[in-house]
Amino acid sequence: GSAESAGAALFGLGFLCCFGLIGLLLFGFWLWMLIDCCVKTFPKENDKLIWILVIVLANWIGALVYFFVGRPKGVKG
Repeated sequence: GSAESAGAALFGLGFLCCFGLIGLLLFGFWLWMLIDCCVKTFPKENDKLIWILVIVLANWIGALVYFFVGRPKGVKG
């Protein structure tokens, strides 16, 4: 009946909103890591270019790898 279709529509809307929120958070994290990479100084200038390419081309996975592996420690922009 109509109650079942309304419930299904509500479930679909909740599902869409949940994934939309996750996508928005991943985009925000990706953007944060890209900006972080651009403003930091690296020991070698080529490292910055390589990390920017990794972040841009691998999207949020590249940003995650940069977060744990590539960020210069204790270096301010």
